[in-house]
Amino acid sequence: MRPYIPSLQSLLAFEAAARHLSFTRAAQELELTQTAISHQIKTLEERLGIKLFIRRRNVLTLTPAAREYLASVNEAISMLSLATARARKKKSTTVLTVTCLPTYAVKCLIPALPAFQRAHPDITVHLATSATFDEFERNSYDVAIRYGSGRWASVRSDRLHGEEFFPVCAPSVLEEAGTFASTAEGLARFRQIRTYFYSMYQDDWPAWLEAAVQEPVEFASEAVFHLQLTSLAAAVDGVGLAIGRTPLVDADLASGKLVQPFDVRVSSNSAYFVSSPNDKARLKKVELFRDWVLGTLGEGAGRPAAAPSHAAPATASAAQHTATCLAPATR
Repeated sequence: MRPYIPSLQSLLAFEAAARHLSFTRAAQELELTQTAISHQIKTLEERLGIKLFIRRRNVLTLTPAAREYLASVNEAISMLSLATARARKKKSTTVLTVTCLPTYAVKCLIPALPAFQRAHPDITVHLATSATFDEFERNSYDVAIRYGSGRWASVRSDRLHGEEFFPVCAPSVLEEAGTFASTAEGLARFRQIRTYFYSMYQDDWPAWLEAAVQEPVEFASEAVFHLQLTSLAAAVDGVGLAIGRTPLVDADLASGKLVQPFDVRVSSNSAYFVSSPNDKARLKKVELFRDWVLGTLGEGAGRPAAAPSHAAPATASAAQHTATCLAPATR
């Protein structure tokens, strides 16, 4: 009698549900209904005679038997995909999924990405951006550009670079402010650009003011934007004075789109890391991207040099301080 071989649809449903640990997300990926995914999984469990998933309080986990079975299913699907591509006589391509913080993606990664694509034309990069911690915890990516301590469970993380933060504005805004004798006097002439990300987020203005100014400061006015990407865009367009961070503002400082009115820069305790789930860290495509991004965007990789600051003389002797950035997922 011919041995039982599950349908490809059942195996695809199982693999997607196991990867996402969600029937809903598996259904979205496969363009099926959640009911269809549940039916495929139930049928597969009945024919195999084992439980594949444990459901407790809306949390889905794999059984030990399912984890062992998944390894073979993944291998079978990969082999079938490769054989199909060869049969169609099309050049085999490799997809690399990269998750990145929005501002870092726009300001740093995307401008450099053409060099990687020229060096590795057989790798297709799928870039997703997210400003929430949840996306980075799901491990549904090959590589992530993350910000924080670098200490994340089940993840290999290589440090890209640290950062400093300090106020920046358009040259026209600084010219309009005119000359000033002290940091407090100068700040009082600017519109302060604040950045928010939900209720728990506090931007880095308080840390910088504590480091640079020893007296109360009252800005001329205030503007508030969601995410640093929009705050920096507002600064470039002359809205006011925003907190900039290296390397996110390096190119705009070098080109003259932004200037640094005050000398004090605050070093962050957090840093940027290139990270991969442990089970993907040794994949060839991941190693190629990791080596490239560390060599291209890493510390000492020759990023654009910032233009000289246009700081008032009164701030030139201020000591630099160290502060902790409070919301690593908003970059």
